[in-house]
Order: sequence, then structure tokens, then C-alpha cells
Amino acid sequence: MKARRVRRAAPAALLAAALTGCGVTTTDVIDVGQPATGAKRQGEVNSAEAKLYFMSPTGVTQVTRQAKAKLGAEDAVALLLDGPDEDQRIRGLYTDVPKMKGEVHVTTGTLRVSIQMPFNVLRLSPVARSQFVCTAAANEVPRGRQIHDVKVELSGGSYVITDLVCDSNQAFPAAKLPTPAQSR
Repeated sequence: MKARRVRRAAPAALLAAALTGCGVTTTDVIDVGQPATGAKRQGEVNSAEAKLYFMSPTGVTQVTRQAKAKLGAEDAVALLLDGPDEDQRIRGLYTDVPKMKGEVHVTTGTLRVSIQMPFNVLRLSPVARSQFVCTAAANEVPRGRQIHDVKVELSGGSYVITDLVCDSNQAFPAAKLPTPAQSR
């Protein structure tokens, strides 16, 4: 038992000796502001922001936009239709969502969002589909669930694309999501 403790302590002692030899000394605690609050867990919704998905030079990316109250999928899709704000455009973000003549209707249910558009939904590019699906799903994730648990339906122009989910900032049919291999 002692040999194990000595082996674990030896690298720490070597590191301390090396740092001392380089002139690195200890310091007191320095107060610099508020303590860190930690990262949000997936599925936790900040009641004062919307999650929107726009294009960047590296692909579809999530951004947050501050709001005065909790936003659901309907409000978030409306913000998506407005496109990136000035600060987001300066950062190089843009949208592939086409300008629409007519209203977009968003209906939500438990782990489901339906978006009805005033044109043939098959004309949406894969990027625009991802923007709609991920924006709608991200703003309807119940506490303790994952974004890909929310299924999104896009309809318009007598066509319906059902059971789309957002995974890695891209829209996929729910049945096409990779699943872990079962152990045998």
C-alpha cells in the first residue's frame, strides 16, 4: 500500500521541484469578481433567452438571443424568420431560410413541434431545414430531456416531412439517428 502512495506522490514532487527551479512561486487568492456559475446542462432552459440556429463559415451553429420572458418554439421561429441581428451579421452569421409571403404557423405538444409554411416545404435547402428543426426543438426541450427527443414536422405546399430531430446542429429523420450498438 505504501509503495503505491509513494509512486503517486513522486510525480507531484518532481513537478513541484521543477516549478520551484523555474522561479514560479505561490500567490494568495485574488478576488476578481463573481464566482463562476458553471455550464448549463442540456435540457435546462434559461427563461430569458432564445436559441437560434444560423449559418456560419463552419456550418450551422447555435446562438442565443436575450429576451424579456421565456420563449417557446413559436417565438423562436419568428425570430429565426427575422434573420440574424446586426451583431450576429458582423460575426459572419447568415440564414438560408427564404423570405416567405404568408404566415408561418407553429404548433407545439409534448416533445413535438409542427411548423406549417406558406410554400412547398420540399424547396427548403437542407441547411434551412436544419435551422427550422433545431431552432424549434431547442426552444421546446423539457427539463431533463435532450434536444433530439423533440420531433419536428415541417409542412407546406401539400407536402409533409415528419419526425425530424436535431442532432449535432443538423436535422435528421428520427429513424436515421445513430444508436449505440447493443452488447452481445
